Amino acid sequence: MEEGKNSNYFYAIAYEFLSRTKRSYFLTPLEIDLIIKWQKERIPLSVVLKGLEAGFKKSGRKKTLLYFKGFVEREYKNFSKASVGKRRSYKGEKKDDSYNELMGLIELIKDDDFKSLYEDFFSKERSSQEREDFDRTIDNKIIEIFGSEMDKYREEWEKKFSFIRVDEETKLSLVKKYLIVKKREELRLFSVLI
Repeated sequence: MEEGKNSNYFYAIAYEFLSRTKRSYFLTPLEIDLIIKWQKERIPLSVVLKGLEAGFKKSGRKKTLLYFKGFVEREYKNFSKASVGKRRSYKGEKKDDSYNELMGLIELIKDDDFKSLYEDFFSKERSSQEREDFDRTIDNKIIEIFGSEMDKYREEWEKKFSFIRVDEETKLSLVKKYLIVKKREELRLFSVLI
């Protein structure tokens, strides 16, 4: 795997865990080792994220990533069983792990309309310019759909970043970006610029 993919895998898991537990900004050495183990075992990112999701739905101590180990292993067994015997062709080639991971990430998108946009986009290979345009399209669609909530996000932004002093036009631009980031996170709309 390439270095960028390694760090994306690691940071996606760390971000999901730390943001939901609101514990701190750091993982313990044991937690880091666990993520590395999952990566070496080639457990797709989407499977790990589904395992985390399953763990968060259960009651119990969620203070450490080790709590989720069993959930991730169960999801991986289910994934492996479901993958056996499936035809694995994509544009006439074998599907690789990154394609399976991509399909898993699309499955995690919480809104069906956005999910359809991603599925359609990835129905064929895309250039880096097309990926950049698609990301911009997603951002514009977020503003189009959720722009009516701008006042709510403006208040939230002003409380969170009260120390930033800018003119009204710049503030509006920053609030739009804030809304986009929050909605991408909430709906799990990943960037395609990888």
